[in-house]
Amino acid sequence: MMELTGFDDLLQSRGTAGTKAYAQNPAVTGAPITADEVQARLSSRLYDQLSEGSSDTVVRASERAVLHVAAIFGRLGLALNLDDPVGREIATLFTIYELHLALGNEEAGREYRLKAKDLIIAAYGEYPEAEKPATESPALGALTIPARRDWP
Repeated sequence: MMELTGFDDLLQSRGTAGTKAYAQNPAVTGAPITADEVQARLSSRLYDQLSEGSSDTVVRASERAVLHVAAIFGRLGLALNLDDPVGREIATLFTIYELHLALGNEEAGREYRLKAKDLIIAAYGEYPEAEKPATESPALGALTIPARRDWP
């Protein structure tokens, strides 16, 4: 068997060398948002309209919302814990926003998105905008020339 040399560093990848914000998949812990929780937050008429009479619609919207919130938390260097009251409230607000989006009525759900954004800023100090790059340092390979061993 042939031994690896110092030039074979690409074959032994240790993961992304870029920013911490993109080095890991967003982590989510805790119990998922349920249709009953969302129903308790809305009037019965609005819930019936948004859910289209099916709790599966709410569960799918919740899954999309949790993915969205987990990505935001990932940019902040945090994991989303749905057992934490603040994280759960943010995910619930984004779930209601996603339900409005599914019906093509983004403007009606806008207040829920803005409320969630305000809560993220109040709890964590900032809200990472998608248009702005992560504020982490660039990859080390962009700053220095890698050390090479002499040819064997």
